[in-house]
Amino acid sequence: MIVLALVVMLGSFAGVKLIDQFKRAKVDATKVQIAQFKQALDAYYLAVNSYPDTNQGLEALISKPSTGKVPENYPDGGFLGKKTIPKDPFGNPYHYVCEDGQNYTITSDGPDQKPDTADDIKSE
Repeated sequence: MIVLALVVMLGSFAGVKLIDQFKRAKVDATKVQIAQFKQALDAYYLAVNSYPDTNQGLEALISKPSTGKVPENYPDGGFLGKKTIPKDPFGNPYHYVCEDGQNYTITSDGPDQKPDTADDIKSE
């Protein structure tokens, strides 16, 4: 009985550590995806001399926008090289804000999946 109790205690301790590791891996994957968006946004900027506005959103990286500043020579396959904008590793869409065409923010709601909380992951 004592051995079984010890095994259960060790298992629960290892389980907690594993869940923390899994959460950290998702946070790291989110940072990598945001870095990929930043590269695609920089390529977009070079083509248009501004970043997509908030209304165009990250979708401007995969299909030619029909409003705002529109790139004249929009590349086949877009700037991201994907057919859809991926969701964050937590299963939620990224939030993109760019009001002036020069400064933008990309945000993931993070592990708690709630906006505007301490664990949100933002572009720098």
